Amino acid sequence: MARKTFDIAGYTVSLDLAEEALWKKLLNMVPFETESSEKPVLEVVQTTQLKEEEPEPLLVSDDEGFPKITVGKTPCGNWFFTMASLGTRPTSGRCVCSEDFSRAEFQILDASQAGFTVNNVMMLLYALRTSTLGCLEVHASVIMKEGKAVAFLGKSGTGKSTHSRLWLENIPKTELLNDDNPIIRIHPDGKVLIYGSPWSGKTPCYKKVSVPLAGVVRLSQAPFNKITRLSGIQAYACLFPSVSAYRPERKVADGIHDSIEKVAAAVPFFHLECLPDAEAAQLSFRSVYE
Repeated sequence: MARKTFDIAGYTVSLDLAEEALWKKLLNMVPFETESSEKPVLEVVQTTQLKEEEPEPLLVSDDEGFPKITVGKTPCGNWFFTMASLGTRPTSGRCVCSEDFSRAEFQILDASQAGFTVNNVMMLLYALRTSTLGCLEVHASVIMKEGKAVAFLGKSGTGKSTHSRLWLENIPKTELLNDDNPIIRIHPDGKVLIYGSPWSGKTPCYKKVSVPLAGVVRLSQAPFNKITRLSGIQAYACLFPSVSAYRPERKVADGIHDSIEKVAAAVPFFHLECLPDAEAAQLSFRSVYE
C-alpha cells in the first residue's frame, strides 16, 4: 500500500493505492503533494473487495456526455457510489464512504479506466467532504491577471474555454488557472479565494495556486456582445448550477447554500451575452478589472 498526502485548496487529503503503478496515471496530482503531518480531512483507500454490498441507488446522475454516478446508502449508514465514464459504458469503480464523507474505500472494476476511477472518486468525495468547510467545487474556466482571477461559467458547450483563450490571446499578462474544476473557498475572515485543483477537464492545467476571486461571469451565446451586472438572488442563481456536488443530505445542501450566499455577497457577478471574439473578451475584462 502506497500512501500520499495532498494539499487541495488548503485542506489535506490522503490517498492509499494498493497498486503502485497507478501513481503513473495520476500525474495531475503531483503538484499538490505535501509532506504535511496535519490529519487529513479526507482519507481514501483502494481495496480489492468492498466489505458492503451495493444497495439500490437513491440518485442516478446520467446526463448525456457526462460520467454516470449512482448514489446509495448501505444498511450500516455508509454512502455507496458507483461510476462509469459514460452512461453507455460498464461501471468502472465502486466506493463506500463514511456518513460524514471523511473516510472511504474504493474498488476498481475496469483496469482500463483506473485513472478515471481514482480521479472521480477523489473529486466527488472532496466536493462532498468540503461542502461544509467553506468550499465550492465549480465547473468553470478561470483566468488570472494582476494577482486576481475571474471565473467563467456556463452550460457545457457555451464557450468557457474559448472565452479564456480569447483573454490569453488578447489581454496581456493573463494566465490560465484551471479550465474545468477550480475550487472557491470562503475563509473565516470573509476573503473569497479561488484555487487550482488536480482536475481540469481536457486541458492539463494543474496549478497549486490561489488568488482572490475578482469576478464571476456567466456566458451565453448571442449574435452580439452585452454584459449585465447581477446582484442578490441573480448572483446566487448565476453560481448555483455550476457548483459540482451531489446534495444527498441536508448538511451538504446547507453548506453549499451558505457558501454560495457568501460568494454572491462578496464578489461581483455578471452575465455576458457574447460572440466568440476578441471584443467579448475585452468587454468582460473591462467590466471586472476596471
